Amino acid sequence: MKNDHYSLSDPERIYSRFLVLVVAMGLAGCGAPSIYHWGRFEDGLHDRYVSQNHPQADAYLLETITKAEQENLRIPPGAYADYGFLLFKRGDREGAIAYFEKEKRIFPESDAFMTKLIERIKQKESDSAEKQQPQAAITQGTQP
Repeated sequence: MKNDHYSLSDPERIYSRFLVLVVAMGLAGCGAPSIYHWGRFEDGLHDRYVSQNHPQADAYLLETITKAEQENLRIPPGAYADYGFLLFKRGDREGAIAYFEKEKRIFPESDAFMTKLIERIKQKESDSAEKQQPQAAITQGTQP
């Protein structure tokens, strides 16, 4: 026995399926927007660690930070720390510390890690200064 109530040609059935589809699509579009300005930060992470394209990754990171700061948007977690690490690798220790401090201020949960990185940078600076002092004493002692 054929049940015509569930036929696909039934206009009410087609209409109800269409209505369910429209409502589902409408609700999918109501997702909450991100609270952070991610910009190209995620693309930069991929380029740095997967594609090994460091110059492009650095450009994406700086672009994300610059735009967020100019437009007063929230920086994503880790962006300042990542940029601080980049500055450290380039030899800019003061810049690195400044960005690690920004990361600590905005994301207090990163305090322990950022503090440890800052301490290590300062330790390297003091080790470097100690190595230069004996060298300076030797140089001064050999001069007439």
